[in-house]
Amino acid sequence: MNLSMKHAEITGRHTITFDIISKTEGDDQTRTVEVYATPQEIEQVATDGYLVRERLFQGDELARLREALDSVETNEVTPDRIGRSQRFGGWFPRHLMDKHATFLELIKFPPTLSVARAVLGPYVNIRQLGGRVSYPGEPNQETHWHIHRRVVPDPLPPFYVYPHTIDCLIYLDDLDNTTGPICVLPGSHFRIHEALQPGDFTDYPTQQTLRIPAGSCVIMHSNLWHRAMPTTPEGSKRRLLILCYGPTLMRRSPFGTRPENGLLADVIENADDEVRELLGVGGYS
Repeated sequence: MNLSMKHAEITGRHTITFDIISKTEGDDQTRTVEVYATPQEIEQVATDGYLVRERLFQGDELARLREALDSVETNEVTPDRIGRSQRFGGWFPRHLMDKHATFLELIKFPPTLSVARAVLGPYVNIRQLGGRVSYPGEPNQETHWHIHRRVVPDPLPPFYVYPHTIDCLIYLDDLDNTTGPICVLPGSHFRIHEALQPGDFTDYPTQQTLRIPAGSCVIMHSNLWHRAMPTTPEGSKRRLLILCYGPTLMRRSPFGTRPENGLLADVIENADDEVRELLGVGGYS
């Protein structure tokens, strides 16, 4: 099975070699990662909390991702499953790699996986591939300022492990004023003890509003403050995939119910060591 999707050419790359010191003498390892980003771009992810890759998916690759998500939508969505609450409207599909073979091609996707390894370390897994679809004309198809993962106590215990994860927001449609751009607040992933207020739709002076073409990807720290602007009646459906990476020592995403006979069962059975690690059944803990 093909586990490698094509992508737009990324010329700025560099290599990181990780020397991994084992607890057992003689078991030390070396892992070399070809990072599909420059050192400056990795520093941007670390400091600003995000990196934009415009038109990362193009042509047939973009079309197949759209078709795959549309197929799952056809199987799962009824009018009562479209969220209309003030917090998060739309449809939120989960466990997409279990539901359509096209999504399996993202398991070893270098432009996102290598960046995740560069900022999280050489041992990462895919917490889940999910998504969100916003619908024109439906109420509350925007989101307030929010983050995806934070359970940080105050004061910080001496050995507290901060929950660093990376979310890759893959937009399958243009983000403009009608479909709804995404706003991010650079550096906000460092505001670990500042609570977000429910229902906050404030325009902050330092926010960045991203209007990007279909096929673009926003690679960001999961705790970067962000919000989606409204999908208006004048716009079209806005389809988003969310590919999340975390260190192998973290448990996988708890959202949604994994299909009993999903596609990943066959993938895992015949997988190499790297794929097993990425899918959470190999590697170290």
